[in-house]
Amino acid sequence: MVWALLARFLTSKPPLAQSIVVGLCCGLFAAAAAEANNRDPQIGSTGWLVLTWGVVLGGSFFAGLAYQRSRGWDLESPAPGWLYALYGAVWVLGLISALLALVGEGGFKVAVLAVVPLVLLAPTALAGARLALGRRAA
Repeated sequence: MVWALLARFLTSKPPLAQSIVVGLCCGLFAAAAAEANNRDPQIGSTGWLVLTWGVVLGGSFFAGLAYQRSRGWDLESPAPGWLYALYGAVWVLGLISALLALVGEGGFKVAVLAVVPLVLLAPTALAGARLALGRRAA
């Protein structure tokens, strides 16, 4: 029940807020995957990597939400299935990037880049998995 409420909390936010969250999470996942075999990642290059991927993927996500809203979806109605599927895909790719960093030379120091976004996106990803299995999400 709590997971469903947390998932609903994120998907009921305005499109810009959701896009910022997804963009930053994707950027952190990309940085963790890119720096997986680097024992000493540089803050500057990692920051640019997070920012670049965050802007590109967050902007794409915002465009998708804007398109969905132009087709009649509002924040009060249940989120569309593709939104949960996208959150789930981002979360799974985040798990993969964290595991790559953990088993790579970067170790826990690099894998920690993906920990907070994984926890943040987990409720929505799990709600998407419940939808995919045919159960009610929220």
